[in-house]
Amino acid sequence: MKLSTKLALALGTVLAAVLAAANTWTLERQFSADLSAAQAEATRAWTLAARTVQREGADRSLFNVLITLQVDGAAPPLAAWKPDGSLLYTALPAALDTGSCEAALNAEGEPRTLAARGVDGQVYLLTAGTVITPAGGLTLLTAQGLGEVWAARRQAGAQALFSGLILLVLADGAVVLLCRRLTRALGVLEAASRQIAAGAYDRRTALATGDEMEALSTSFDAMAAAVQEKIAALEAGVRQREDFVAAFTHELKTPMTSILGYADLLRGAELPAETRRLAARYIYHESARLEALSDKLLALLRLTDAPPALCPTSLGPLLRRLSHTLPPPGPDTPAVTLDPADGLWVQADGDLLEDLLYNLILNACAATPAEGRVTLTAAPAEAGVTLAVQDTGCGIPPEDLPRLCEPFYMVDKSRARRHGGSGLGLALCAKIAELHGTTLQFESEAGHGTVVKITLAAAAPEKES
Repeated sequence: MKLSTKLALALGTVLAAVLAAANTWTLERQFSADLSAAQAEATRAWTLAARTVQREGADRSLFNVLITLQVDGAAPPLAAWKPDGSLLYTALPAALDTGSCEAALNAEGEPRTLAARGVDGQVYLLTAGTVITPAGGLTLLTAQGLGEVWAARRQAGAQALFSGLILLVLADGAVVLLCRRLTRALGVLEAASRQIAAGAYDRRTALATGDEMEALSTSFDAMAAAVQEKIAALEAGVRQREDFVAAFTHELKTPMTSILGYADLLRGAELPAETRRLAARYIYHESARLEALSDKLLALLRLTDAPPALCPTSLGPLLRRLSHTLPPPGPDTPAVTLDPADGLWVQADGDLLEDLLYNLILNACAATPAEGRVTLTAAPAEAGVTLAVQDTGCGIPPEDLPRLCEPFYMVDKSRARRHGGSGLGLALCAKIAELHGTTLQFESEAGHGTVVKITLAAAAPEKES
């Protein structure tokens, strides 16, 4: 059963109970008022009859006076008893039994009124009291029928029932519509949850109800966005692992094929000295590629397992050491210019930062012709110190920029392999930058060169040894 149906049934039941209680209370109040009015009327009628008996009892016999009251209709049905208890006159309804009359006669009060039900089912108000006349005292009893009061009660009850049913039907219809409207937001959330479970992770509810449902919708959408981000991250991770395995397999297969081929050639037959030297050179070159590949993989694993301790580092001495490890300009290598960076201090691991800059410069040299230039500059920035490696090479296509730091990803595989590249250099640089609390920022235009920037936290200078 739907929640809106349950709410409608619950509210309808409560509404019916409230209406029934309200109608019952109203009817009982009206009946009590009518009954009080009937009692007052019965007392008034008895009083008038008693005064008539007192006034005219001196001139006529009491019996004749009582008959006249009944014939003229000046009093309700009545009866009178002499002081000795003998019946003087009666015109009471035959439905009244003797016990009811005796109860009224024996009650206390002057006059006293009580209700009695006749054998015909009708209710009467019996009013009794003592009347003193010149001829002596007598006990006078009148019987006022309550048929109109009970008929009015039944009619009011029927009208209340009819109007209550109509009101209840209309109210229940309004309650059903209201419950459906109130629970519509839950239906939207339920449908959205089913769609998300089916794979529509971009589904959102965006309810604007101005109440707790809107807050729930906002939380639900935030949860859905988090789920979408997690799923996207998982899918990207799976894709990257698949790409990594495929690229790693390919990177291994190429040198291993060359090594096995030339090794098989050497062991298969006697070869001229020049051919043997050529085969040995290829085997050495490919083995060196495998060694470099394994070194960089081990470096990535070490960085992941043991984050470095950062300390204040002077850029001047670091860049001077770096200049001694860079390849000198040659027929295939552009000139490299390093900023002195004297007086600049950063929070870093010196060895890792040097390795990062070394790899960035080698990548820039590989992409730059011999007549071009590669420069490394260091300058204070608002967030610290910015190091930038700029080249005048071929640039990077915009579609390749987001994937530059993926392991084994190479924009130009043939050129990278000519320079001994394996596609791990920038991945290693990105990891080192991450450990220093920063990222690699690429600015490139095809045919006009590339700039790679990192911004490190500045450090207070220390006395250099």
